[in-house]
Amino acid sequence: LWLALARLETYENARRVLNKARENIPTDRHIWITAAKLEEANGNTQMVEKIIDRAITSLRANGVEINREQWIQ
Repeated sequence: LWLALARLETYENARRVLNKARENIPTDRHIWITAAKLEEANGNTQMVEKIIDRAITSLRANGVEINREQWIQ
């Protein structure tokens, strides 16, 4: 539901939606990946790195494994 809403929003609103989604469901790797893709699509490469670093830290802390193929999808 969060991802569908983010896709319908402007860039700024999509960022807000995805940030709220990450707060509520920090274990969902799809939310993290979508946030990184959103920043990449908008040319914000510095944020992509930050999001990926935070995602790895958060997912590990919550016991979620993620592999390279899942990021690339």
